[in-house]
Amino acid sequence: MNFIQTGFLIGGVALAIPVLVHLLSRYQVRRVELGTMRFLQEVMQDGAQRRKIRRWLLLLTRLACVAALVMLFARPYLPEFVRRDGDRLRVILVDQSASMGMPGENGRLIDDAVAKASEVASQLGTDAKILWAWFDSEVHPVDTESGRVSAPRGIVGGTDFLTALSWARDQVDAFPDSIADVVLISDLQQAGMASDLVETSTLAMPADVPVRVIDVGRVAASNLAVTAAMPTSTRTSPDQDTVINVTLFNYGTLPMEEIPMTGTAESGGRTVRLKKSINIPGEQAQELSFDFGTLQPGVWQFAFQLDVEDDLAIDNRRITAIEVGQPESVLVIDGGTQDEAVMGESFYVSAALRQSKTAAISAESEANAAPTAAQRFSPEVVYLFEDSLPDLRPTRYPLVVVANSASLPRVSIGRLERYVEAGGRLLVFAGEDSDQQDQTSDIWDGSALTPGQIGQVRSSGAMPFRVGQFDSSSSMLTLFADPQQGDLGRLAFNRILEVQPAELTSVLASFDDQLPALTQHKYGNGNVVWFLSSADASWGPWTTSPLYLPLVHQMAADLLHLTGEGKIRFRSIGNDRNLIASDARSPQITRVSTDASRSVVSSQLTFDRPGFESGDGGVLYVVNATAQESDTTRIPVDQFASHFKFTLAESDSGEVAKIVRDEHKHELWPWVAALAALLMLTEYFLANRTTA
Repeated sequence: MNFIQTGFLIGGVALAIPVLVHLLSRYQVRRVELGTMRFLQEVMQDGAQRRKIRRWLLLLTRLACVAALVMLFARPYLPEFVRRDGDRLRVILVDQSASMGMPGENGRLIDDAVAKASEVASQLGTDAKILWAWFDSEVHPVDTESGRVSAPRGIVGGTDFLTALSWARDQVDAFPDSIADVVLISDLQQAGMASDLVETSTLAMPADVPVRVIDVGRVAASNLAVTAAMPTSTRTSPDQDTVINVTLFNYGTLPMEEIPMTGTAESGGRTVRLKKSINIPGEQAQELSFDFGTLQPGVWQFAFQLDVEDDLAIDNRRITAIEVGQPESVLVIDGGTQDEAVMGESFYVSAALRQSKTAAISAESEANAAPTAAQRFSPEVVYLFEDSLPDLRPTRYPLVVVANSASLPRVSIGRLERYVEAGGRLLVFAGEDSDQQDQTSDIWDGSALTPGQIGQVRSSGAMPFRVGQFDSSSSMLTLFADPQQGDLGRLAFNRILEVQPAELTSVLASFDDQLPALTQHKYGNGNVVWFLSSADASWGPWTTSPLYLPLVHQMAADLLHLTGEGKIRFRSIGNDRNLIASDARSPQITRVSTDASRSVVSSQLTFDRPGFESGDGGVLYVVNATAQESDTTRIPVDQFASHFKFTLAESDSGEVAKIVRDEHKHELWPWVAALAALLMLTEYFLANRTTA
């Protein structure tokens, strides 16, 4: 029962009035003791029990009268339900995830699913509207008028039941006047269930829309899968052995013995192949190490293949990749002489690039030290007062660092512009000339390499400048979002270079008074980063901070695509691919947002097949099948329905009946009014016959 005027229910507090009246009425009669009446005391005690019962009945009647009046004003009603006919709508979802490629009764499981779907579609006749869709980690609607579809050949995706059911719910909502039901045909792989109950509750499938679940899965399956193939590092030195650790899992109950496995490494025309034999007990994992020895510089692609006949073939192969090469060549430009550079800007920068993140700066120069396998950079310092700039080509020097912006001769800026335009990366530290004659604003005036309008050098006064905020989403500074990695706000600077950033310049970090501290912008095919304080200790004590080395490494590594995932990135089928279209380090990025639970995601925005794919900036994407598809564990139909909280249809129901709420409410106020009148008469009768 519902109410039209629910606000009148507040009047229920008036139920306290009869209680108060009843209690007060007990004290309206004053007792007077008369000697002649004492003989009647025994007679009066005999009727006391009857009077007490009448008083309670009177109280309950008065309470019922007030409650009836409250309900009368609230206008109660009963919703009417009628069974009606209408257009038939059936939404058919067919699972096309990788696990549906296992053998079935008539070919593959997906072939059995298509046969079941065609049978279900024909039950409603030609007048019904049938909506078909394949689903894996996405939903792929099928535009068909014949009522029949063909099973796809290559199925490699993962399973996401929540996305499929959400799409079906939206289709039913689009036809509110239809008598609708949903049919889901799958192997009910447990790995495709939504694990978050809060996420599952967002489905909210209408209770009057039955969902028929048809299970075409295998009772038992034999599957040996390569679940992981990961190198110890995505970048290694030619002097180090390349070792790939491969993990296998036997999802069957029976052991598998003497299973041959081949590991192949390829780079251009070079190939290295290793073979091993493995034994794996049932329902257990095993790890193998493939040592390919030292490899020549280049990007190497690896494939690991099991030679076994099991029920699921797609997970018998897995790929990975690594980059073999020497540390990245970095050119550090110093405008002075080598004698003047001792403990100067170029010394600090080059020393930082030669060392690891945890090392301390040594006072001894290591300019002639050979790069080790642990180093990511191989810096080379050029002193412009003594030497000229070498041939600036991005292939020779992927990164150029200007140690002091004010000490650079103006003639060199033109060459740097051509270098960046051709795809080079430039890191510039602020500074001032020792003779105070030429300033950064004069030298760089009009150059496209500047982050904006350059001002004058500003001193801090009593309180040093500190980094007040930074963009933790930037791959350059994501490391410092974790407090355990260090707080950039602890860095102190006595002087900074004022800059009014241009429109297309991204400010990655700012000082307390909102002055830019770190900027980035594109020019041509390259990137330019400015750090608006000096690289040495002349403008502040930040070089003695433990954060000096990590910050310098992050700035250089990000420009060389060595931060975050690096140049080699691992993806699964169904992952978002929208970062391939543009460089994530560019301030001009167009991202595509999708809501998988409410809409269909185009396969063009995701990885749809395993293999190697190239992206912008020399990025290589390694795409494998989803590891969860290897798990053949299944879930019963009743548990599946309970998990997603929908109405489970009978498996043999060919027709669908829908319960529809009537628009006219069946009001009960005449009955409530009659009840209130009856209660008032009863109260009058009892009140006249009940004494205190």
